Amino acid sequence: MSEEIVSFSQIISNAFDSIKIENAKNSVNIYDEWKKILSRIKTNSSNPNEGLNMAGHSRVIDLKNGILLIEADHPGWISLIQFHKKYILNGFRMKFPEVEFKTLAFRLKGNKGEISSEIESKDSIYKKVEKKLEFEEKINKKSGININKNLKKSEKKDLPPELKVLFDNLRKSMLTNLEK
Repeated sequence: MSEEIVSFSQIISNAFDSIKIENAKNSVNIYDEWKKILSRIKTNSSNPNEGLNMAGHSRVIDLKNGILLIEADHPGWISLIQFHKKYILNGFRMKFPEVEFKTLAFRLKGNKGEISSEIESKDSIYKKVEKKLEFEEKINKKSGININKNLKKSEKKDLPPELKVLFDNLRKSMLTNLEK
């Protein structure tokens, strides 16, 4: 690093000089165009203002590598916007031919798209499940229910011979329809 002293104003000036004015204008225009494109969506549904409603419940967050990030306040709006994705992308491509629009990406309002830092480990999940099972066993013992005994009894029960014959005949008729 050089020992030359550079003023803060020079650093700011250099930073803003590197930003292309067209890109800044395009970004502002993209935000405005979002509502215009959506408002032109007309459907045969019972709601003639569906496009305006979609625009009111969503907004453009970012455009990076041709991916337009959209934020919506409910998953239902995301589904509707996805349904009109091709129309929306074509609208942007026609309005801004110099900007690349590959696809739309979505996020729910309030979600930052980050992985939670509070991911539970497998051990803690197993411990919670074990505690829940122990609690349920205590409740069953207090109420006089023993699930294991009931399972063993039902496994040992055998069908009456008449039912066995009926089920065997039914199974054979389902497996082979050669006689018909």
